[in-house]
Amino acid sequence: MKDLVYPIRAVSKLTGISIDTLRAWERRYQVVTPRRDERGRLYTEADVQRLRLLKAGVEKGHAIGRLAALSEEELQGLTASPVTVADDRVRAMKATRPDQPSLMSDSLMAAIERWNYAEAERELARLAAVLAPPELVHRIALPLMRRVGEAWHDGRLSVAQEHMTSALLHNLVGALVPLYRRTSPASRLLFATPAGEQHEFGILLSAMLAAGGGLGIVYLGANLPAEEIVSAARRTAPQAVVLGWTGANGAKAGLKELQEVAQKLPAQIELWVGGPQRDTAVSGVRKTRALLIEDFAMLEQHLIRLGARF
Repeated sequence: MKDLVYPIRAVSKLTGISIDTLRAWERRYQVVTPRRDERGRLYTEADVQRLRLLKAGVEKGHAIGRLAALSEEELQGLTASPVTVADDRVRAMKATRPDQPSLMSDSLMAAIERWNYAEAERELARLAAVLAPPELVHRIALPLMRRVGEAWHDGRLSVAQEHMTSALLHNLVGALVPLYRRTSPASRLLFATPAGEQHEFGILLSAMLAAGGGLGIVYLGANLPAEEIVSAARRTAPQAVVLGWTGANGAKAGLKELQEVAQKLPAQIELWVGGPQRDTAVSGVRKTRALLIEDFAMLEQHLIRLGARF
């Protein structure tokens, strides 16, 4: 009798881990090693059990990077430990952001494919009116970002259409700020990408979450020299500077920029970095004083720590 194997969509349903998160965990941390056939990844019962234990550990507030190195026995011991107040807070945070299916309508993607900016903007505005910010990010913006990236890779969308999508998300962030602005926000965060890093989807969605949580935001955008980021931080005095950096292009130059920000940023200002795709980039970030933000769930946890309310 053959052992049961599961495709990635079935594993996502069985474990409650989104497909995007599964792929990221495998790519960055090799949490499991599924077999492959002509239809894609295939997971064993043991893989599913390990993934359930990893998810339970993350929900208790542990970083996936640390959990990935543990054995099944160690994971079981970790997840069986007594529940603390911190666990309750993480669980409450996760409850506001369940791994639920995408709500992105085909009409939104179709509008982008047709270059119909006005129609795409109306659809995003409609969705923003009925969804809380975490749902808007996880069930609309992230699936949109993924589909646009896949369409660009397949040659179905141009770079200009990708930029149009960025502009749509820019406007959405701007619309959220007055809706959720507090008279005296608990914290302010500054968002940017360092010189050479053109991809800003990550910081756009991060700023959307922060604004939706009632925090103040200073959005500088992409491709800024380290000295400009540090200068802006000195003038605006945020609690944290949030940098998006994939490390995909010009990794050495980008890491040098990150190191300069880390060294020159005032000590009282936290530095968060999200987006590294390669092990060498992750290792480089960890050698600085920066906090490596591994995924949006971890980002939400730290936003809550600074006073965000979702």
